[in-house]
Amino acid sequence: MIATSQIRPAKKFGPGYFIREQMELRDWTQEELAEITGFSQKHISELLNDKKPVSLDMARVLGEVFNTSPQYWMNLDTAYRLWAQAEKSEKEIHADIKSQIYERMPIRDMVKKGWLPRTKSAEELVVVVKAFWDWKNLDFGILDREYLPCLARRSSAYNQYNASYALTWYRMAQKRAEAITAPAYQKGQLESLYNRLYTYTIKPEYIPDFLRELHQTGVKFLLLPHLEKTYLDGAAFFSNGHPVVVYTGRYDRLDHFWFTVAHEIAHILLHLDEHTPFILDNLQDGERNQVEEEANALAAQKLKHPEIWAFFKPFLRYTPIDKVEECAAEYGIHPAVVLGKLAHEDPKYFRYLGQFREEVVKWIR
Repeated sequence: MIATSQIRPAKKFGPGYFIREQMELRDWTQEELAEITGFSQKHISELLNDKKPVSLDMARVLGEVFNTSPQYWMNLDTAYRLWAQAEKSEKEIHADIKSQIYERMPIRDMVKKGWLPRTKSAEELVVVVKAFWDWKNLDFGILDREYLPCLARRSSAYNQYNASYALTWYRMAQKRAEAITAPAYQKGQLESLYNRLYTYTIKPEYIPDFLRELHQTGVKFLLLPHLEKTYLDGAAFFSNGHPVVVYTGRYDRLDHFWFTVAHEIAHILLHLDEHTPFILDNLQDGERNQVEEEANALAAQKLKHPEIWAFFKPFLRYTPIDKVEECAAEYGIHPAVVLGKLAHEDPKYFRYLGQFREEVVKWIR
């Protein structure tokens, strides 16, 4: 049932439409009407296009010219102005709807990435957004009630607006993950692969091999760029019984890729359950809690970080960059992974990352 306040009045024609009718019956031009009424051609043009309201004097003149009552023209103008005001209110309503959506979703960036189609109206946008979330009604309160508490437990930095952008990204990750088929999840196989993860870091060419083996354990992997105003590096969640690891490629560096992947696998093995259905990670925000510390510690262990740090302890007073490759060779890892650990402990090592920079995204298929 539609409320009376929601009923849209039928389109009204302004006085200009009926003046034209009278002019056509008499075969008068605009110039002739101006001469007959004594009003300027500009005034007549504005009246015909309903840009100027009908004044009492104009109503009287039109009544005399077209043999009608002045009230007839005043009534036409009043009805049209009321309809036009209703039209304005509807536009304001549409603007409010679009404002709510844009506050909660980075629509422009999503369209740019091809995640949403371009829309021409608020109505079309509402349809597209509801389809994206699989909602019957446009209700962002669902995010606040069902998802925001999970994020808030992990980070006090989230509020309903920046969390909504992150959750929009998560929803897209869910949709992409649902389209991937994978064997049944084998936790034991994942743990075995996780123990050998460092061996795949030796060369970037080994990344596809690792991802194929990861897939065979029943874990789905996907690359999904982060959205504007989010600083997500990765995520871990379950999709139809399969763990999912997502990498954003925000920093297209070998050391960052391997630590993010190791971090997300740690979340799968240690933290995901019915109380924590997903974890969206911003590894650079500096915020720490027990869950993040545990994932960091396990990821560091699998990437030989304790061994790397022990190797370099005798050289911490200066920068033995020649020792990076020596350390990498000793532990069977890529030099970029070594520098990633060193840079985490001491920012001065960041300037050396360029020497061993290896782009990752091109190896992800």
